[in-house]
Amino acid sequence: MAHGQKCLRTQGRDQVEIQGSFKEHQQFLRFARALVRLPVPGEGPLDYLLPEARWRQLTAQAPDEAAWLMALSQATGVYFFPSREWVLALRRCLKLLRVKRLLEAGAGRGYLSAALAPLCAAAGIEFRAVDKGEGEFVSGLPVHPAVEAGDALAAVREFRPQVVIYAWPPPGQSVAAICQTPFLHYLMLVGEAGGGVTGAREDWETLPHKGSPALSRYGRGRTGASRHRVTMFHGGGLKSRRP
Repeated sequence: MAHGQKCLRTQGRDQVEIQGSFKEHQQFLRFARALVRLPVPGEGPLDYLLPEARWRQLTAQAPDEAAWLMALSQATGVYFFPSREWVLALRRCLKLLRVKRLLEAGAGRGYLSAALAPLCAAAGIEFRAVDKGEGEFVSGLPVHPAVEAGDALAAVREFRPQVVIYAWPPPGQSVAAICQTPFLHYLMLVGEAGGGVTGAREDWETLPHKGSPALSRYGRGRTGASRHRVTMFHGGGLKSRRP
């Protein structure tokens, strides 16, 4: 066989592999964006979220759970994947804490906000969600109307929430300024504990906090369920509640 024929065959095989890879990528994008989506008109407040059993089924089928969740995150711009059970557990927690004002910082596209907004309204809790829109994910995918463009600390100072939820703050970004506000009771940080990947390491070393096993159970982040944690940082207003 002539050298030229070998090159043509090799190039043809490479082209088929590229086309196959592109087709598979497009198929995964369609699958991911149908799986992790915002609600449509007429749905209940939790209908668009997957139940915990479905999440566990999907991740059990993946050869590498963390790699699959990272690909899902990259396709959808969502860093934290709450199940229906997680939102219900959060609602119970907010009720126990007697929360009247809740703010979600770094809300992104509003995947969590879409559930929190109607549930808070039904419970008589004032709710706001803000995002600066400066994350790594940029696309034409829709953003839920509950999400306002704005700075988290400025929104906290204006809205004066008792609890802030912050899922996957950028690496190295401290939440100390939010926690030190005199009216805040808790900041719920959703992500890996210890800082570095989510938030700043010094926050875990200097700020009072505790893990929440109940809220860590039903959810997973883009690096996998085993590394997912919900950490409750104490706010400056917590002292006023103590006897």
